[in-house]
Amino acid sequence: MTTDSKNASDASALQPSGVDGGLEDLCQKMLGNIQDALALSRKLERVLESVHQKMLERNIAALEHTLENQIQLLNMLQMNGALREHYLKPFGLSPDQQGMSHFFSLVNRQSSNTLTVNGQALDKYWYQLEGSAHRCQQINSANGRLLARLSASTRKIIELTFSGQTAATYDQNGLTVNSMAE
Repeated sequence: MTTDSKNASDASALQPSGVDGGLEDLCQKMLGNIQDALALSRKLERVLESVHQKMLERNIAALEHTLENQIQLLNMLQMNGALREHYLKPFGLSPDQQGMSHFFSLVNRQSSNTLTVNGQALDKYWYQLEGSAHRCQQINSANGRLLARLSASTRKIIELTFSGQTAATYDQNGLTVNSMAE
């Protein structure tokens, strides 16, 4: 089978008579899905930046609330990705880079002929989503490094604070017992 005939068969498999209304329906669903993921990812960027600031301030109460928001956004992004996988699977496409590239090439071949969804719009939003996801990874890595530094700093403070003290034991009434006197 030549490349042109394979491409033609790929495109024909995704025509409106195909699964779930074909390529047009898939494009509409994917556009909404990618736009939703982009909005969530941008919110996650802001939350991760807020986490960084709250760690610097050592504002634990606010940090706990912000981390709850982070978890909610991550769960929503995971559900969004699962939905994208659900949309692509009937067409034999995967939500990874290779599957998405194949999807975009199919859309771009067909978009000038019959589709109302612009393949360039899909590409643009996907590119923005990849950029936002990359920024989230960078901010998260910076937060991990900051957390490690804060943890080391806290351990050092505890070590310096209690380094000259002997461990105390307590009796049943909660009073300190001098182990040297026994």
